[in-house]
Amino acid sequence: MKIKSLLLGSAAAMLAVSGASAADAIVAAEPEPVEYVRVCDAFGAGYFYIPGTETCLKISGFVRMDINFNSNNDSYTTNVRGRVNFQAKEDTEYGVLHAYVRIQGDTSTADLNNAATYDLPTFVDQAYAELGGLIFGYTETTWVSSKNGGASGFGSHSDNGLNYGYSQANQIGYNLTGSNWFAAISANDDGDGATYMPDITGRVGGVFAGATIYGAGGYDQSAENFGLKLGLNMDVGPAGNVIVQGFYADGPTRYGANASPTGIAGGGTYTPEWSVIASYQHQFAPNFKGSVGGQYSSDYYFNALAGTAPIASANSGIDSWAIEGVLVWNPVANLEVRGEVRYTDFSSGLADTGAYVGGDATTGLFRLQRNF
Repeated sequence: MKIKSLLLGSAAAMLAVSGASAADAIVAAEPEPVEYVRVCDAFGAGYFYIPGTETCLKISGFVRMDINFNSNNDSYTTNVRGRVNFQAKEDTEYGVLHAYVRIQGDTSTADLNNAATYDLPTFVDQAYAELGGLIFGYTETTWVSSKNGGASGFGSHSDNGLNYGYSQANQIGYNLTGSNWFAAISANDDGDGATYMPDITGRVGGVFAGATIYGAGGYDQSAENFGLKLGLNMDVGPAGNVIVQGFYADGPTRYGANASPTGIAGGGTYTPEWSVIASYQHQFAPNFKGSVGGQYSSDYYFNALAGTAPIASANSGIDSWAIEGVLVWNPVANLEVRGEVRYTDFSSGLADTGAYVGGDATTGLFRLQRNF
């Protein structure tokens, strides 16, 4: 009995040791926790949290192709653009900390004929940051737009907006926002480099019952001239929108309704003393809209901006007018089909100087654009 008990006890001990060893062999380490991408709904649609941070990121952009026609040379050109926008936002004790970077590239008919630029050239088109009202970086000047409310000043309802003095610059500024008003000011590097003085641009306005009324001004320190703009953007009924803008400049300046007239050798960009833009857009259906617009400009200053010999007087007698029509169709979400036609005429003037003989042009645009 003693021998039998001893044998049974030894066998039980061996099984226990063997079982423990087997159990130890199959124990696996706990997997590291995985943090999945989370939707961030604090700043609107499309944002998600960057893993491991409280920063919300949004990625957007488009791919488009333009076919352009110009009656001056009875020819067409093509242009393809790709754009990607990155926006990063997070709440802080001083307000929303925001960064925006726009990367885009273009290739045109001219690029395709030049081996050095055959590949799609890309560049940073905008890069700026905001904290509360502070803004710094490279983006549109406040002559064109401000980031703190109200309609912008991008001209008419067409793609290029007619002639309203679009400009971007390295800048630092501040935005103020009230319940139904906004104001902004910025100091802009004009690229001159000859003096320490920046250009100064500003904007003030308000939003009242669907209408945005605003004024903007800019001082061009290189030219020592200024420009002023008054604007109205107003909804009309359930489907219409009206834009009206008036401009004044006391001399050649980038802050004016600048245009590139036909009939001038070497081309160039010139500032009118006075100009007005009017445009009406109608939403015929949820996926179809159209607009008509026009612009009249008077007494162009023919000097500084184009580097030509100064005429030195606003009373040049050279005026211009333009009319345009636009149709936009969205056959499916995020796809745009756009057609535009524009006629521009510059009056003759100063013929005795041989400086300008006038001219007109009809231009057209057909576009396919996929947004994301």
